[in-house]
Amino acid sequence: MPVSVAERELTSLARLAHAHAARLARIGITPDKVALLARFARRLGALEKAWQKARGAVQLTSAQRRLRDEAEALDAKLVAGGRWGCRNDPAAQAELSRIADGSGLADTIQDLRDLVDFWSDHESALGVTDITRKDLERARALADALEDAAANEASDASAAHALELRNRAFWAADELAKEIREGGRYAFRDQPKLAARFVSRHRATLNRRSRLKAKKAETDALSEQTAGI
Repeated sequence: MPVSVAERELTSLARLAHAHAARLARIGITPDKVALLARFARRLGALEKAWQKARGAVQLTSAQRRLRDEAEALDAKLVAGGRWGCRNDPAAQAELSRIADGSGLADTIQDLRDLVDFWSDHESALGVTDITRKDLERARALADALEDAAANEASDASAAHALELRNRAFWAADELAKEIREGGRYAFRDQPKLAARFVSRHRATLNRRSRLKAKKAETDALSEQTAGI
């Protein structure tokens, strides 16, 4: 999840939880936790700006920056496809969570290599995603092409420190948000519309898009089979 999106969702969740603090407190989601979530949202935004500033000072060529942006987009695509294609495989989901943990160029490079291996092990699930063989080949090529750029970024102490601080805040906030979201859905299980507001819109949108893409792929495949009869 992009940090800018996470910041907005954390702020929105904190406001929602604050509005229903009394009922949440009865199930263990205390006002202190809600207040901490709001502070995380503010802190995360500041740390993201600090990291982007430090990262921007690292001397990457324009070509390397374009490759980095392409790699990050492909990383997200390969993970999203796995979330959908292997949705009924708990072990695969755990592996995807491990791969997705972290950020930064060096992490993106490792993600791409791990995702190529992941899809080699789950090749049968490719058919219900929009991931192509060319995507996997491109992932390998991008990982190799960005090695020098990653070395430059990692050697910059300011960027590395800023990234570490941002990541710590992000994952701590994410864990707290998960607890509050689950608590909200439980506390208001008798009010479905209100409970639904505790769901991450970003993750719900990604899941919906993945389902639509998979449905389209199945429809296209069926059409091709019918045409061949």
